[in-house]
Amino acid sequence: MRLVLVALLCLVACGGAPMSTFDGGPATVSMPDGGSLTWTPGQYSLDLITEAQTWRQVLPATYPGTGGHSGQRVRVLFNALAAPTYDSMTEPVQFQVGSVIAKAVVAAEATPLDQATRYYFMRKEPAGWDTASNDWSWGVANRSGTTWTYSTMGRSSLCTGCHQADARWDFARTVQVFRTQTPP
Repeated sequence: MRLVLVALLCLVACGGAPMSTFDGGPATVSMPDGGSLTWTPGQYSLDLITEAQTWRQVLPATYPGTGGHSGQRVRVLFNALAAPTYDSMTEPVQFQVGSVIAKAVVAAEATPLDQATRYYFMRKEPAGWDTASNDWSWGVANRSGTTWTYSTMGRSSLCTGCHQADARWDFARTVQVFRTQTPP
């Protein structure tokens, strides 16, 4: 915990990620392109599915999911706030508020992202939102035909239970898996 606090203080002192604290209202952060991102912590919009299809795929291909994603083929996508943290070799890893990581479940390597059957999301919320999850919220969007619905949102002990094993990588299993072993 002390290392995480030191890392956050260094980011602020060095002009890094803007700090925010959860006050019960919407969160807003500046994006690298000069725009801003505003959302209600713990809630997900279906627009996020379309947005995720334009994000950076951080792994070269689909891979077999691990943990709670076992038995699924996934592509991992990072929004513009999350990708630079993934690229950095600095440890411990600390994603900035507004970072979103998506796992798109696909049938095969050639399946386009717009034909994914499920999206898992984790978003870094403002400090204090949920200390047990290191301030991440979780969302799962499922497709039925052409209709998308969220089946899980907000705080989830199921997600946190698996992801907390990767606290050194700020609960982001993708960072842990692909920095410490050869991708499957």
